[in-house]
Amino acid sequence: MSEAMSTSLNRTTFALQSRLFVAMKRAGRVIDLVWLQHNAEYARAVLDIAGHMQDEEVRDIARRLRGLLGDYLAQGTAKVALLRPAPAPAPAVSVVPPTPPVAVALPPAEAAPVAPAGLDRHLTSLR
Repeated sequence: MSEAMSTSLNRTTFALQSRLFVAMKRAGRVIDLVWLQHNAEYARAVLDIAGHMQDEEVRDIARRLRGLLGDYLAQGTAKVALLRPAPAPAPAVSVVPPTPPVAVALPPAEAAPVAPAGLDRHLTSLR
């Protein structure tokens, strides 16, 4: 497929997706256009809902989009699996044996400091 044809197809697809968004919003349904482009499973679900709505315009747009997005919709969950983040690996568990308690020698307690002589008399005279 040539680049010009691909660009034309992308523009047509985007225009139809935008029209579908507006028509479904008028009918009381809101869809996510970005997710519609990135998730084939979501696109299939939206087009299924649109295909069963009472509004003829919505059904017509859904039918036209299905025709344009045939290969994309056939991808199924393959693209969805690529979009999901890979699960984080389980953390490595290391078993460390318990260490026996260690006796710690503390320095001898020091006596409380002694106030210089005459300090009590000085402090009472300041009060």
